[in-house]
Amino acid sequence: MYCEPIQNDVKPLISIFIFNYYALYLRKCFDSIFEQNVLDNIEIIYSDDNTTDGSWDIAIEYAYQYKGIITLTRNKRSIGPKNNLSNCLYMSKGKYYVPLCYDQAFLSEYVKQCIQTMESDPFAEFAIVYRRVKNSDPLPDIKGSPLVSVLIFNYNYGCYLSQCFDSVIAQTYDNIEIIFSDNASTDNSWEIATEYSLRYPGKFTITRNRKNFGVEVNWLNCDLNNKGKYYISLCSDDALVPEYIEKCVNVLEAYPNVAFSMVHRTIIDQYGQQIKEPPFYNCSCIIPGAEQAAVYMMAAVNPSVSQIMYRKVRTNEKKPLGDNLVARWYSSRILDFNLCCENPIAYIKEPLLLHRLHLQNDSFNAAKNMMEVIGPYVLQHQFADTANVYKLKNVMERLPKSIEKLSQLCLRYCARALLGKDERNSLRYFYLAGALMPEITSEPIFIKLQEYWKADDSKKKEIIEFLNTTDNLTTRSVSYDPPQGSIPITYHKLFV
Repeated sequence: MYCEPIQNDVKPLISIFIFNYYALYLRKCFDSIFEQNVLDNIEIIYSDDNTTDGSWDIAIEYAYQYKGIITLTRNKRSIGPKNNLSNCLYMSKGKYYVPLCYDQAFLSEYVKQCIQTMESDPFAEFAIVYRRVKNSDPLPDIKGSPLVSVLIFNYNYGCYLSQCFDSVIAQTYDNIEIIFSDNASTDNSWEIATEYSLRYPGKFTITRNRKNFGVEVNWLNCDLNNKGKYYISLCSDDALVPEYIEKCVNVLEAYPNVAFSMVHRTIIDQYGQQIKEPPFYNCSCIIPGAEQAAVYMMAAVNPSVSQIMYRKVRTNEKKPLGDNLVARWYSSRILDFNLCCENPIAYIKEPLLLHRLHLQNDSFNAAKNMMEVIGPYVLQHQFADTANVYKLKNVMERLPKSIEKLSQLCLRYCARALLGKDERNSLRYFYLAGALMPEITSEPIFIKLQEYWKADDSKKKEIIEFLNTTDNLTTRSVSYDPPQGSIPITYHKLFV
């Protein structure tokens, strides 16, 4: 049967899966792929099943030699060929895939012929080449005591990564797995991750994308291997206080209807200097979901995704959104709000997270490009629409007030920008405040800021000093009573 050759402008990507492969033959397998010139639009997914025969070292060697082609993943314990194949399939990007297991040879000419036939005949099937269909079968959960999965997604944060790993390993709670995915970092992140995985066998599952596929794909690599009853999405520049996991698990086990547990944070800068801030609520408590949803209309409450431990069963059908600006900055807020529409949540007022703010992270970028105001403006309308579905009248009614709050927030960012000597960005926030709520132009802080733009240097210095000493302007300086119907957490000595 004659088959049309694959056209250069429509070459399908072919995913080659190498899993549970014998070390004795692994180099020959890699060489057969890279030395052939029949198929050039390929990616390799190598999944190591916690081997001790040298296979992993060989795979790392080839990944560095052929950058941008090999995605690496290593299981913290052996899961067998079937589950390893599922992992490869989940991470692949190709239209077709070729699974290679044990000592199977890569036959490039035959693969090409199969794909040519499959391109022209949508019903054609072969035993060595398969059409890729998204695998949605869940992997089995680990039974027994509650396992906590710590999902760490990373790109070029090698300078903070050891502290992040050490903080998880130092937890007072033992039943933890660390699932790490690196988005093709160009620093020493991968070397650090591989060194820790060897130092702590059975604790780490590590993955490295062959190229940077974006934040969402990197997070999904972690979620693929998430076996825990509870999980934390930990930013790789953050660190946990030793009691973080133990205290969250205690709450979630004691209150099985709670969707997630939120902790307070301490801010640290790029040098490790700590900046204390008051907890958002003035006590640890269980908060009715609808009441917390109403608060989310007015404030982010948890600025970092790392502040939350989720109950996995409650989030299975509420995954973050696609890989775009909304996903990058706000998918976790949408997830949290949606969970609150159906479930109560827990708040722990102790600062159990060290949340790092530095010039390279998203928080600074969001403030600079005004996403910290423009994003929530869109989110609050979306929250109101969601609340309407759940008939949460108290949430919907807060929409006008939430826009006024955003106008006030603009003045806070305006003042912060002035303190940071960024007059242009400050002026943008100043005008945005008036656009969101024209009535704010008559308020004393707005008038004081308005004076700045026409003042001489001496007067400007005086205004800066005023802004810097005004309570609750540049930073939040108060804690709030929890919402109506909240129940204080006093059942355990940790929260007394």
